[in-house]
Amino acid sequence: ILFKDNGSGIPLEMQPKIFDSFLSGRHNGTGLGMTVIKQILKNHQGDITLVRSDSHGTLFLIMLPLRS
Repeated sequence: ILFKDNGSGIPLEMQPKIFDSFLSGRHNGTGLGMTVIKQILKNHQGDITLVRSDSHGTLFLIMLPLRS
């Protein structure tokens, strides 16, 4: 699943750490959102990856296993 927004993007220096706990680019953010999302997906044998982020938005790839 690909998710894309049209926001201002994630700063380049934050991109390698985007899934780290307590990393926030917002003044009142907790920095747990992306960490929680990644953990939920891992609990379902899935994953999330930052594909790209620039001034035109951010693109994430979510992968989940198929069940028979």
